[in-house]
Parts: sequence; structure tokens; C-alpha cells
Amino acid sequence: MLKPVEMRELRIVTLDDHVDGVIKRIEALGSVHLTDIKEFLEEWEGLIEPSKADAVLIKTSELLTRIDNLIALLQPQAAGKKSLKETLFKERVAEEGGKIRVEEIRLEEIEKEFSGLEKTATTLLGANERLTEELSNTKELSEVLKLLEEFGVDLDFVGEKEFISVHAGKLPGRNVEELRRILEEETGENHLVVSKEIPGEEEDYSFAFAVIVTLKKDKEEVERALMRLDFEPWQRPPGEIPERTKDAIVEVGTRIKRLENELKEKGREIAEIRKEKFKDLLVMQELVQIEESKAKAKILFGTSERVRVIEGWAPEEEVETVIEGISEETCGFSVVEVREPKREDVRVPSLLNNPRIIKPFESVVKMYGHPLYKDTDPTLITAIIFPVLFGLMFPDMGHGFLLLLLGLALMFAFKGLGKGMREMGVIITLCGLCSVVGGALFGEFFGFSEYASHLIADSMGMHIPDWLVFKPLWFEPIPNVEFMFVVTMVIGVMHMGLGLFLNVINHFSNRNVLEVISGFVKIWCLFGALYFLLLLFGFFFVELKENNFPVLLRNVTIFVLLPIISLFVLKIVSELRHGEGREHSGHSNSNGEKRAIMDYLIILIDGVIDALLENFFRFLANIVSYGRILALALCHAALIEVFILLTFMCLKINIGVAAVVFLAGTALVIVLEAIMAGIHTIRLHFYEWFTKFYEGGGVEFSPFKFRRTYTY
Repeated sequence: MLKPVEMRELRIVTLDDHVDGVIKRIEALGSVHLTDIKEFLEEWEGLIEPSKADAVLIKTSELLTRIDNLIALLQPQAAGKKSLKETLFKERVAEEGGKIRVEEIRLEEIEKEFSGLEKTATTLLGANERLTEELSNTKELSEVLKLLEEFGVDLDFVGEKEFISVHAGKLPGRNVEELRRILEEETGENHLVVSKEIPGEEEDYSFAFAVIVTLKKDKEEVERALMRLDFEPWQRPPGEIPERTKDAIVEVGTRIKRLENELKEKGREIAEIRKEKFKDLLVMQELVQIEESKAKAKILFGTSERVRVIEGWAPEEEVETVIEGISEETCGFSVVEVREPKREDVRVPSLLNNPRIIKPFESVVKMYGHPLYKDTDPTLITAIIFPVLFGLMFPDMGHGFLLLLLGLALMFAFKGLGKGMREMGVIITLCGLCSVVGGALFGEFFGFSEYASHLIADSMGMHIPDWLVFKPLWFEPIPNVEFMFVVTMVIGVMHMGLGLFLNVINHFSNRNVLEVISGFVKIWCLFGALYFLLLLFGFFFVELKENNFPVLLRNVTIFVLLPIISLFVLKIVSELRHGEGREHSGHSNSNGEKRAIMDYLIILIDGVIDALLENFFRFLANIVSYGRILALALCHAALIEVFILLTFMCLKINIGVAAVVFLAGTALVIVLEAIMAGIHTIRLHFYEWFTKFYEGGGVEFSPFKFRRTYTY
């Protein structure tokens, strides 16, 4: 579990005639990660070349686009929003209905069937869209006609007459009075404006429909004024329509009913197609996606005149099954070469194999980066240490118990939230459990503790009930801040030391002796940094007398100076060995000359920087960074104690108010502190622990597999 699953490189050589069968068998096995042959072309010395996109890929991509578009157009509308109960507690079910068995995919038949369906559906949808638009325009016309009738205006009255001009249209309601004022200035009393607010518009930006009658000689001034006031003139629609408004309203009403009936008919026809053919569309989509996946897979292969070369990766335990399957598919006319890759090969995909209970913590690891094939898989250790650090930052038996209940609810009750939330529930459950344990160690229960009890008694003269106060199994953080800080530093050193030791194991497996030695010295230096910090806090470990000073100096030399000097020496040796390798290979430097004095001086400076800055001082900063455990624990205790004080103050006023204050404070503290503790726990893992041994950035193992929902 501490390493990704052992992989084997598979090199499959098969005839062109068998390549489709091989793809089908690889997909059925579901255990081969295909990779691009371009990564291995140099090894073939020109015997093969990369495959190119063929006509099948172009055809399937085009057909799939058309199917996707039609599915989007015919997509059934949601039956309605789910209730909160259904959303939370009802588990999402798979697609209903039996799957269709498909022996062979024939693109020509699929395209022919789809083209007929596409033509029928698009014709209906287009007609439905046109009818909808026409109905909307007709209803708008009906509203205008009703307003004109209310004003006592017939259609033939609107427009330019012998002596007058009549304008009808819409403008912002706030501009109506301004229109009257402007017309008064421009035309005097030679105008008439009648208007009515259009119903259904927003109150803060309403519109009004107006009819404006002015003398013909004032037409230009009136039109300029209307333009300034955002007037939208109403245009009489084309086509035959009665001149009298009453007759026009009757005719338009008849037209609206006809259009509504036609729309209902088109809607029924579209619904019938959706009911009968939508599942067929999804089947077509899936089959074309499968053919497209096959065509895309072929681009990854190498090709020669008659053969195809397939490069892929498979877990070691699946190799024999893959070989047997391919041999059976090709009747023995294929060659499968199996190679054991080096752990340093960055091309190798990595597959994590962790127990179900800790698998959710893979998401935490992958936030930093998917592990390389050579990396140690930190999921198991993360699943142990992550909740522990969280529990130390958020130590409270009561609050932890509520988190535990929330995690269990996400795991078992809230099934409607999906797999991701169930996995989150596992993490929250373990973190809540560790918070309960941390609360027992530090004696906190919903913020009540011995320290809080004394605080209430001293400040308010009141007493917390004895059944709410638990004696700590270890100690209380607030009265013992300095000791708590030392504990956090020790935890940090143990955590980082584990990371450095894992790095040593990695180098040992690669037989890199110098790096192994350097790794152990770094662990030594890490504990030396802890010793140095403890000295700063006054933990001298010897009595400070004149005769004990040499002992203290000896300890400082052993734990602080010697590891720094050793790292300095190892860095110089590493640089010199690297230089010797370059000299032996004929690359002393860019000019082919041996090192100058300045080169050696740079090496010495680099050694000092590596020993002091990159290691010792960095370890100091890393160790102090674990003080955030103390900071979060104190913050949690202090914040909840504030609400406890407020609660007891409110008890003197009203018990109901006190209960509300305590419950609100508890909810606020749980939400804020749980989020902060989670963020800082992740930070300690990413910046203080992973950086000691974990690289990340690997390729996730993704076996070639078709997505089948409707077919088999």
C-alpha cells in the first residue's frame, strides 16, 4: 500500500486485420492503459510510424456532433425540482430500463436511421419555433389593439394625414410627463397625448403606451422629441387586417386560437417523437461514441505496411490475462512483449490500491498531485495522521461528537448527495472521532473545562455544574501554553522525520548511497533543530553551572553543529562527484576546461547555503510552523469560552436568551474552527510533510474502457 501497484509495459504487435478485435478485447478486459506510440518511436529505429486520423474518426466526430445537438433539442424537461428529502436521502438510481444487446456496430445504418429522425424532428422543431414567434407577435398586437380601442382610435387613424400626424408607440413611463412638457413648448396647445401604463412591467422601470396627435407642420420637431425620450413607434403589421379596431381585435383573437391549436398539435408530435425515439437517440449516441473511441485509440498506435504496434501498461497481476485474451482474439497471430519498467520512468501511470476505509484520503493526496510511479503512496499514513492533527487543533468531546454524527450521516443517511460526499463523510467521521479523543486528553466538553469553570467562578461568581466539567486525561492547553508548544514541536519533528525516512527508503531502493547517507544526516539535523529550539525555550537538559557548561557545549556540537557540517561536506562531495562525471564524459564546462578557483568557491558557497538555509533554518521554520496546532487549540478554547461567559451573563436576564446565545455560539465555533482546522491540517501535510519525500505530478492509471449505459 505504500507504493503504487506494480506495472508492466506491454508492447503488442498484431496484424492490421486483427486490430479492431484487439481493441475490443482490451476494452472488455478493462485493465490496459494505452499510451501514445510517439513516446517510444526512437526504440523502433524507423520501422514504424505514428498512425494518422482516418475517415472513420472524422465521420464519427461529425455524426456525434449532430446527435448531441438533436439530443439537446429533444431533451425532456425536468419533471420538477426534487424535494429536500429526496435530494438528501434518496439514493441516485441508475438509468432505468433494460440495456440493448448490440452484436456489431454499423455506422452506415446508424447514420441512415438518424438522418431520417433528424429531418423529421428538426422540421417539427422549426415549425414549432416559427409558430411560437408568430403567436408572441400576435398576442403583442392584440394588446396594442385593446389599448387603441380603449383610446377610441381605429387603425386607419394612425399615421400621417392631410393636416395632422398621429404617432402610436411605447416609451418609458417616467418620460410621459416630459413628453407633454416638450410638446407644450414646441406646439403650444396644438397637440393631444393619451397614454396608459402597460401592465406586467417592473414598477421601477415601467413603460406606457401612448398616442400622440400633432399638426403635420410640427412633424419634424415632434419626431426629434420622441427620439430623445426613447419612444418606440408601433408599426402596423403587414397583411390584411380590418381598419376598425373592434373588427381587428376579433380577427386577431381568432388567429391566436388557431396558432395555439397548431402549437399544441406540434407539441404533441414532438412529445411523441421524444417518447418513442429519445432512448434510441441515446443508444445511437453511445454506439457512435464507442466507434469514435476506437478510432481515437488507433491514433495512439504505431503502423507499418501490414501490422499495428500497441503500447500500454497493465498491473502485474493482470498481465497473463491480457496476453491470453489477445492471443485468443488473434488466434495466436500476435506478439506481446512484457517489460518491467524502472520506478524512475515518468511515463509509467500509477494506480493506487488502498483499503476502502482510507480510499477517501486519496483525494487529499491528489490535491497536491497524483503520485509518480516511483513515489511512496502516502494515503495510508495520511489517513492516520490527518485526523490526529485535526483532533489536536479541534479538541472538544462535544463538538467532535457532533462532527462524528455529521460524518456518519453523510456516509449512511444522506445517500442522495452522491459518492463524493460519502467519501467526505469518512474523513469527517475520523476527524470527529479524533476530536473526541483530543477533547478527552485536554478536558474539554462543549467548551466547558476546569479552566473555564475557574474563569466563570472568578469573574461572575457562578459555578458550572460538575457533570459538565471533565478532568483532562493529560493536561489543559491554556494554563500550559509553553508545554503545549513543546508538544507541538515534538509532533512536528516526528511527522517530518517520518517523511525524511520515507525519502531515505526511496533512495535506498534506488541504491543511491550518497543520498541515503544525506537523508539520515537530514534526520539528525532535524532533531538538532528541535534541540536548538528547546534551548531557546530554556530546556537545557543540564543544570547551568560552570562545570556543566562543557556538557552543554558538547550537546550543541553533537546535535547542531555536526549535522550542519556533515550536510556541508556531503553537498560538496556531491558537487565534486557530479563534476568528475562530467570530466570523464568530456564535458568539464562549456569551454572544455577544468574548474577554476571561482568554481570551487561557488561550490563552497552552495554547500553553506544548502546546509544552513535549505536544511537547518528551513527545519527551524517547519518545526515552528507546527505551532499552529497550539494556536488553533487555544483559539477554539478561547472563542467558545467567550460564548460561555455570554451565556452565564444572559442567565441573569433570561434562560431562553442564554440558550440561544450558547447554541448560536456553539454552531459558529464548530463551523469556523472545523474549517480552519481542516485548512491548516492540509497545509501541514502539503508544505511541511509532502515536501520531504513526495514529488507528485504523475499520470493516473486510466484503463481503456467504453462508457456503456444503454447497450451491452
